[in-house]
Amino acid sequence: MVPHPDTRSKTTAHLLTRLVFKPKAPNNLSLSLSSSFSRSKKPRSAMRESDQALGRCVLLHLILLLCVFFPIGSSFSFGGRGIGINYGRLGTNLPPPDIAVKLITSSCIKHVKTFDMDPLLIQAFAKSNITLSLCIPDKELPVLASDPTRADLIVERSILPFIHTTKISSISVGNEISMMPELAPHLLPAIKNVYYSLKKFKIHKRIKVSTTHSVAVLAIRSPPSHGIFQDSIAGPIMKPVLRFLNKTQSPFMVNLYPYLTYKETNEVPLDFALFTEKPNLYYTDPNTSLVYTNLFDILVDALNAAAASLGFNNLTLVVTETGWPTNGRENDYATSLQNAKLFNQRLIKHVMRVPVVGTPMRPGVPVMVYLFALFDEDLKVGEPTENHWGLFYANGSKKYELEPEKHGVLRRTKLANGENKFSFL
Repeated sequence: MVPHPDTRSKTTAHLLTRLVFKPKAPNNLSLSLSSSFSRSKKPRSAMRESDQALGRCVLLHLILLLCVFFPIGSSFSFGGRGIGINYGRLGTNLPPPDIAVKLITSSCIKHVKTFDMDPLLIQAFAKSNITLSLCIPDKELPVLASDPTRADLIVERSILPFIHTTKISSISVGNEISMMPELAPHLLPAIKNVYYSLKKFKIHKRIKVSTTHSVAVLAIRSPPSHGIFQDSIAGPIMKPVLRFLNKTQSPFMVNLYPYLTYKETNEVPLDFALFTEKPNLYYTDPNTSLVYTNLFDILVDALNAAAASLGFNNLTLVVTETGWPTNGRENDYATSLQNAKLFNQRLIKHVMRVPVVGTPMRPGVPVMVYLFALFDEDLKVGEPTENHWGLFYANGSKKYELEPEKHGVLRRTKLANGENKFSFL
């Protein structure tokens, strides 16, 4: 079992922000936002016997609680909504891929994102009906950008042998490297070489090529309608990459964590980050008058606005990582089993609403989301939270239950005139 090579710290990969509450009137709150960037790469990245039939999964306690949330369908499209999960392997005593696949399958999860191109891992997903989103490690980019035969080698080794047995939906070329001066210039040439290699083998329409960005690519994220990319990368990196994605109809992949934004700002209400819909808790974009009831949608729309500012209005945004840690520093009361449960449960219901809600800026447009992560990974370095993002412990036991709501629908709360609100200035 080869652990994914990404050992970055999640907490320093986001924008560092400062929010200040300013009372404008009794029971009426506003927030002023300033942001700066601190760059550091972040890490990404049972056991039960295999289920004998999908029908039996409802008989198992572990399986019952997840089947409600992950019946996303048998086909995958970046133009549709869905919930997937990140499968990282940077931990001790984690089950081997074949056992992990049995757990994922019995949990009714249909989409998985990995952090490498390990043929043994890809083989483990053969005939599982699970779609894989793969990742070429960062260290490959310099050679991959300059040598097209390296792309051919990767495709021939990790794609072609499994093309008829394993469902592969996409390849991310690198992970959160767009802000890294030493690697970012290699990004687009490497992406193109992988794309041309797939095209050579006539599988470029089946497998999309993209790259995963951190939300730290944003210079401004509030108000979301003013979202723009960092000046240092907007023109030289983001615009040509997004142009390629637009041309090839590939997804704009971004990792975003409301928990990290909440911690860095200190003053965004915890309930707002946790999808707690209250009539007196919402944010109105002063430029568009669009109303937001959660932090997740603000971050997604800020990214959509940033892409639009470069001329790309219709990219399919995929949230390739999001989640909530169950533990952290001793005085970090936001990290708990209860809050992780609340965030993930409400996120799933938010994404899977019927009819599709989308975001305020893009109503009715579905969003594909990958939860982070399948397992706790104890070999990660950085903040204490790094080891506690999993839905499962390493032994395959669940950390908390995800309880269904009536009718499987979480409805928006109507906003009452005259109620309290908060806003970013």
